[in-house]
Amino acid sequence: QSAGVADRHAALEFSASDNSFILQDFSSPHGTFVNSCQVQNAAVRVRPGDILSFGTAGASFELVVDGAAQVGVRLPREG
Repeated sequence: QSAGVADRHAALEFSASDNSFILQDFSSPHGTFVNSCQVQNAAVRVRPGDILSFGTAGASFELVVDGAAQVGVRLPREG
């Protein structure tokens, strides 16, 4: 809860198909920002080290991924 941050402001999702994170802004009135660039009603790929902030006075967060938590897809071996 923070001033300028809506209840359904944005979502951060992991995309297993390309092993990346996607930040989706839900037309928030006070903005969603990635590295100080505004994202409005759009989805953008974010990477570890990117700075995410929500609303004009919202806190900033650095996207950090623990190397042990990375998701990989293993295909069954034929044979």
